[in-house]
Amino acid sequence: MPQLVPQRPPPPDYYAANLRHLFGHVATHHERLLGAAERRLLAAFAAASVDAQRLYARLAARAGPWIRVSSIGYGEVGDVAQALAELMARRLVRADGQAPADELLARLTRAEAGALFPRVRAPTKAAWIDACVGRYPDAQIRARVAARHPCVALAEPQAFRACLVLFFGGDGQDLSTYVLQDLGVLRFERYQLDPSRGAFADRAELRRYLRCRLASFWSHRLDEVPGLAPVLLDALQDCAGGRTVQRARDRVLNRLGRWHERRGEADAALRCYAVSESHPARERSARLLRGRGDEAAVARLLAEMARDPRAPEEADFAARFGSRRRSTAPPVSWCALPAATPAAIERHALALLTSNGGRGWHLENLLPLGLAGLVFWDAVFAPVPGAFSHPFQLGPRDLFWPDFARARRCQIDAQVQALAAPGALAAAVRTTAASRRGIANRLVHWGAFTSALVDALLDAVPHDALAAIATHTIVNLHRARTGFPDLLMVYGRDAWELVEVKGPTDQLQPAQRVWIDTLQRQGLPVRVLRFRAADRT
Repeated sequence: MPQLVPQRPPPPDYYAANLRHLFGHVATHHERLLGAAERRLLAAFAAASVDAQRLYARLAARAGPWIRVSSIGYGEVGDVAQALAELMARRLVRADGQAPADELLARLTRAEAGALFPRVRAPTKAAWIDACVGRYPDAQIRARVAARHPCVALAEPQAFRACLVLFFGGDGQDLSTYVLQDLGVLRFERYQLDPSRGAFADRAELRRYLRCRLASFWSHRLDEVPGLAPVLLDALQDCAGGRTVQRARDRVLNRLGRWHERRGEADAALRCYAVSESHPARERSARLLRGRGDEAAVARLLAEMARDPRAPEEADFAARFGSRRRSTAPPVSWCALPAATPAAIERHALALLTSNGGRGWHLENLLPLGLAGLVFWDAVFAPVPGAFSHPFQLGPRDLFWPDFARARRCQIDAQVQALAAPGALAAAVRTTAASRRGIANRLVHWGAFTSALVDALLDAVPHDALAAIATHTIVNLHRARTGFPDLLMVYGRDAWELVEVKGPTDQLQPAQRVWIDTLQRQGLPVRVLRFRAADRT
């Protein structure tokens, strides 16, 4: 395919070639998941002229959905008007006959709007749109706008989105991924593809995922349209499926439950949480049930959470809610804040802790995740069936699934044994950091894991401590993604510590307590630095 060169215009066929590659991959590897709309889209695009394909690829990358015709102009398209007419004839693009009136009006400048509807007056554009929609029928607004400022949109946007989802596996990536790779912004590991085992088992599961995506969009507009809430719950109850669908569905259910809670609608919130299978649904349910005095139901929920926690926060919550039991308390240091409270408490703590020497980094979860990614790089990108279905993945599809480590037990166990040899961890980290620097890995934030940080870690922190952190993280990725102490402090060889920073009103969160308890059990130096408010008397 044609490639991009920084500071130069893209080759004429660049965007169309990328889209041909994506559509070809979908047609070849996901043919059984395609519906009539996707098949029409792929066939119509394949039959279109080069100019029409180039224009469609450009329009498909636009934010949309409605695009003003006057804004369409691309040097690689010989005759834009003819290409647009062809796209409309092939039903790849449609005119604005059914566009919402308010969306069309939003695309007009104030001068254009005033020329079309001179009798409407308002202090802001938003108020002007409301006034215009309230004064004129939608059909009249569309007719006036179309006559002077026509817009177009993709004819079957859901079919196009389905193709993106099938190619990228529902990870939210789009055609810009090609651009980021070709400009060198993103580089991807070379791994063994298994496109036959994608994110969706069948067409029905894909439809359920797309329904969850649509529900997610509307869940952010509930304050505008409260009547949507029961409709969304009904739609999501029928969206059970694989893990990709479940994650998408549960995010919306938990958001919907919290929306009901804020409105004081406990029964409706409980119905949402009862369907969700993801944290914090059971925690929120327990709090609501405690609020209405149903202690028997609370006890059942806490027992379920303790027996099979869905997240570290659940295990901590089950042990603490309604109980005086506390995990082992970490060492706590107290400091007074200056009279002017600093904007960034962690930065203030760093300056304080290094005032007599030493170095520090505010890394939080970037440290354990990055360390695990470097030490167990080969395990992360191991050829596990179904893990990689397209060439633009930041990691395997099951990276944060509970059974991630179990599917790679051989690779992880072999690396753990290898790390026991003297110098093995340093060699693994340095070699991987040097040979893979800049290659995308969801666990490794290269901006944080600089060469200086790698050297400081390996020089100051005992390698058995680094191995313990990396191993615990890779084995418990689904539970160890959050809560790691804020600061890594290095004062000299073997003189180091991990510090969680808390302001005057801050409290340890469940995931933080779990990580601190884990580090203490491993015998690693960890403490909480708490700041008191300045005495203003």
